[in-house]
This record gives sequence, C-alpha cells and structure tokens, in this order.
Amino acid sequence: MSIRDHETARRHRRVAVERNRLTFGQAIAGILGLILVIVGGVVIARVGFDSITGDTTEVLGISHTLLLGLIDLFVGVVFLGAASSMYEVRGTLITLGGLALAFGAVVAIEPEPFVDYLGAGGPVGLAYALVGVVSLVAGLTTSTFVRSESTISDEVVEEDRTYI
Repeated sequence: MSIRDHETARRHRRVAVERNRLTFGQAIAGILGLILVIVGGVVIARVGFDSITGDTTEVLGISHTLLLGLIDLFVGVVFLGAASSMYEVRGTLITLGGLALAFGAVVAIEPEPFVDYLGAGGPVGLAYALVGVVSLVAGLTTSTFVRSESTISDEVVEEDRTYI
C-alpha cells in the first residue's frame, strides 16, 4: 500500500467583541436609586404603617412621613431599574430628573401645603431639586450609544493526513 500525504487548509474565525459594561448614567442612576431606597426603607421601618401622614421621623436631617418614605422608595426603585440597562438609562434620567426638579421647585417655593403630608416642606423641596439636577446633568451627559468594537481574525491551519 502506498502512503499519501494530503495537505488541507481549514480556516478558523475568531471574533472578539468589546462593549462598555457600565456607563456614567448607569452609575449615577444606581447611586441615586440606592440612596432613595435606603432612605425610604429607613422611614418605613421607623414610622410603620399606622398613619400615612401622621407620624414623622427624621432621616438625613429631613423630616419624613410614611407618604414621603413611599415616594422615596418608589423613585429609588425606578432609578435602580434604569441603572440596570445601558440603553434606557438616559431617557429615564432625563424624565425623572425633570419631574424631580419640578416637584422640588414647587415644594421649595411653596412649602406650607406639603408640611402636613410630607413631613417637611423646604428641605424636601431642596433635596428633590438636587436629585433632579444631578439626574438631568447625568442624563444629558450620558451618550446615546454604547461603544462596541469587534475584531475578526482569520488564521489558516494546515493539516497533514496520512492514509495507508
């Protein structure tokens, strides 16, 4: 029997994809969300569910009712939800930032009607105005796209096969 050498060439294609894993907007949304969820949780734990606007507690120097604690918790959860997606964080930051800034401005300008319901007027307004400004700045400075690079490399592999 004769021995034959066959050379065959096969191509292997390797694709490497690189993406940003965290954007600036996601980091800010996550930080704002964590702060608001923690504050809301502490308020709820301290005040309890006996009265939604009757009992107050002070957290971070601001008097809170259960209603304000629930608002903090809800807004914080929305911020955390936005932080989980790099594609939707910009719109959520801009929308929530605008709403928080408007709410904070109204409460800061005219605090008296909100004291009975939220626990404090002016400090709550200033805190939410600050959250709104930070959220708006983060949303407006976050890019609308995510960097994605792919590298394709071809390599030729030569094989020697021997048949008997």
